[in-house]
Amino acid sequence: MNHKKKPWYRSKWFNLAIGSTVTVACLGWAFHTMRDDGQGGLKPAGQVIGEIVDAFRQADYRTLPWIWLALVAFYVIKAWRWKLLLSSFGSFRTMTDLLPSVMIGFAFNNVLPAHLGEFVRMYVFSREHDVPRTGALASIAVERIFDIIAILSLLLVGMMTVDSSQLDSSIVTSAWVFSGVVCVALGGAAAYLIWTEPFVRFVEWTLDLLPFVPSAVSGKVRGILESGAEGLAALKSPSLLIGVLLTSIAQWILNGSMIYLSLLAFDIEVSIGVAAIVLGVVAFGVTVPSTPGYFGIVQLCFLLVLKLFITEGETQSVFAASIYYHMAQWIPVTMIGMGYFLRAGFRLSDLDQDVESSDSDVSGPV
Repeated sequence: MNHKKKPWYRSKWFNLAIGSTVTVACLGWAFHTMRDDGQGGLKPAGQVIGEIVDAFRQADYRTLPWIWLALVAFYVIKAWRWKLLLSSFGSFRTMTDLLPSVMIGFAFNNVLPAHLGEFVRMYVFSREHDVPRTGALASIAVERIFDIIAILSLLLVGMMTVDSSQLDSSIVTSAWVFSGVVCVALGGAAAYLIWTEPFVRFVEWTLDLLPFVPSAVSGKVRGILESGAEGLAALKSPSLLIGVLLTSIAQWILNGSMIYLSLLAFDIEVSIGVAAIVLGVVAFGVTVPSTPGYFGIVQLCFLLVLKLFITEGETQSVFAASIYYHMAQWIPVTMIGMGYFLRAGFRLSDLDQDVESSDSDVSGPV
């Protein structure tokens, strides 16, 4: 079968180049922040590196088992939530049917650019359980909607529990503006769920008014929306809807607790509310294109938030804590996910071809 060549701006190498630039820029910004001596000057680079090493030497690693316990609970709850979303396609077992695909997807998110791990997750699950890819992808997209609801809720709770005088007014304003945009988007998602057919017709009518949109694209959008509606069918049950919402909040509380424990390990004492703010900023920060694993983004988000709440000279400890939090997840998730992938008998060559095909056939953020 002949495949149309993808535009250069959609190639993996272009995404990797953009992501690498973002990562280097973020790490440079973070390092410059740590060099600030508080008196208008800059500390020597060697001194900053030495302070980061000292922070790791003095850290309390007894928090690591608790972080891993929260990490296990996070992914089990995520798989359980996916079971609820997929109920319209069949009854799947949380641990044996869904958890492997979830772990594989996140492992590949750690090693592939542009969040391609979500397409890997869709590919593996649909191949193993004969579920339509558009339906599986729609369920993953719905997960993102509920993730946004949960993260945004925790972020706003965190902002309400801290002294607003500690926050720059632009940060507060941006948070409320972003909240408004998200509410509008969620309203559109609700309209899609409740009035699916009228919503699809409205989208088609809108696309028809745009002369620069090819008819093939309009047809593809219609197909995605109609197929995706099947993936949203579970949300029409009040009990399942409540279950999805509660599991979404629970898993992000667990992630916030991992941030809190990581900061405690480096003797950085902040409130739970501050940890919730860090969680929100990191969660939305990793949506920015970066290299696989979100390196640089996580570290910069930690520093930008926590420098508002810590005393002078603790930025190196914050940076070290961000690496601790990051790698405590990245290493086990990547290892376990890749182990599941290899055990399932998939080949990377087949996966690469199929993911590229899915990327061109199924569009939209996940």
